[in-house]
Amino acid sequence: MLEFRGRILLAIAVGLVAAGVLLSLAGAVLAGVVLILGLTGELLRIRAATRPRRPPLGVTARMTVHDARTPSGETRLASHRAGKWVPLRFRLDVPDGFASSRLDLLEWWTSPGIDLTESVPRSVLLPSGGVELDLQALALNAAVHRILGVHGRLTDPAGLVSVPVFLPSPCEIAVLPRSLPIDLRRVAETRRMAPRSAGAQRPDKVQGPGDDLRELREHVPGDPFKHIAWKASARRGRLMSRSFERERTRSLYVVLDTGSTMRDGRPGRGPLDQAMDLVHSLAEASARGHDPFGLALVDGRVVDQRPVLEGVAAIRDADRALLDIRRAVADDLTPLEEDELTRVVAGYLTAVERVPLPADGEDPHVREHFRQRLVMAALARLPERERLPMLRGPEPSARPDLAILRRFCRAMDLTLPYRTALSPPHRVEGLVEGVAAAMAARKGPFAIVIISDFRRLSGGCGPLWLAFARARAAGNRVLAVAVREVEERDVLDLVPDANDADTARGLLQADAAARRQLLDELEDGCRRAGAAFLPDPDPDELVALWRQ
Repeated sequence: MLEFRGRILLAIAVGLVAAGVLLSLAGAVLAGVVLILGLTGELLRIRAATRPRRPPLGVTARMTVHDARTPSGETRLASHRAGKWVPLRFRLDVPDGFASSRLDLLEWWTSPGIDLTESVPRSVLLPSGGVELDLQALALNAAVHRILGVHGRLTDPAGLVSVPVFLPSPCEIAVLPRSLPIDLRRVAETRRMAPRSAGAQRPDKVQGPGDDLRELREHVPGDPFKHIAWKASARRGRLMSRSFERERTRSLYVVLDTGSTMRDGRPGRGPLDQAMDLVHSLAEASARGHDPFGLALVDGRVVDQRPVLEGVAAIRDADRALLDIRRAVADDLTPLEEDELTRVVAGYLTAVERVPLPADGEDPHVREHFRQRLVMAALARLPERERLPMLRGPEPSARPDLAILRRFCRAMDLTLPYRTALSPPHRVEGLVEGVAAAMAARKGPFAIVIISDFRRLSGGCGPLWLAFARARAAGNRVLAVAVREVEERDVLDLVPDANDADTARGLLQADAAARRQLLDELEDGCRRAGAAFLPDPDPDELVALWRQ
């Protein structure tokens, strides 16, 4: 597209040619032709520099996470949390032939749930060598966010021609859930059951105050005087002390509903966002006390089950499970046809990675060649964690080629349509299966926490109450947590018309009345099954309820 300066130059050139022809001035015609040829040459140069599969005008972009700096000048990696600003650095490399070009930044292409600050300059003059811009990104929810690139308009150094461009700058930001102030030391303890000890499934033991002797070791300063083993010290010729151990008593197991109803709402304020904050905080609290922590993610079935771990390993494993479920790409979770899945991956590779894919067609041989090239291109760009079987987890598809494409979508955070809400009996069946997985896990019995929005489950939770009763009979403590649904203001903000807002408000009030009725039904069912129930959880309420 010609800029204002280019249009003026073209008008002058055409005027010179016309005047030269009318007045028989060869010099004017020559000058006009030279100007037109020069402008045409600039257009051809710009067109050649913006051909597909090449960086536009030779300008390349890179986006990196900028490390936080300590007062001493050293760099350290800061963990990124939901609701916090993430410092970024945007680097543009410019060849000498296009120095002094102008880049107008129009729109950033990012994954849902992350916003870039508006303080970034809208127009950047590109010097020779390149330029760096410091900006910030606000992550609204916990997920593996991606900044893919920026749409803009590049103007040549002479200011004659401008072209729309997309500068890919892939950058991945892992944002963890928020940490809530939960202290599990005030939570009531579970008891070891005799049948479990008879089956060689006793809970693990840890060093600390207790009645069971752990070992005899050499005395160190600070050991209690009463723990000195005098006979053993006399035999060995040096002072020995007794070390005791206790059985673990605060094992925690969380069953999290991750269905489509949990994914509604604005980023950072939906039911799944609240549940992820709660699960992460419970894992942190368990790690501080070196208590076992297990996690099962359910949606009609157990989608992902993590082993019962302790310490930092429990937090790391739980966070990975929570972030991965955001990008669920299994066949039964994201039912997408092969052609549609191919179109999504091919569109990303062509637009962002600029991969030279062959043309697709109706001929079977052409389509097969296109699919093979597409799968190989996606496999070559998979990160290391999606290549190693020990890290990537189960395959998201039974077919190897579709499994590679789905893993690519998970790694690149390509949004795929999650399946619609299951029927209430099917959802309850998944929660029951999660409770059964908790009862079968090692290092129990547990304080089992079931987290869901329980939407549209009124009158169908009978099997869940039976599962709660069986868990209580096995020595587990059970707590059902109903997280908040979509808030009223989030819905009203999406309604532009006042009349529609009144209608939406009336529907929300009716939905709120049905919600209160459901919560009353859930509370009554949990009480009959010997379980506790907490709607709209607050950390202090959670601990106070368990203390009863």
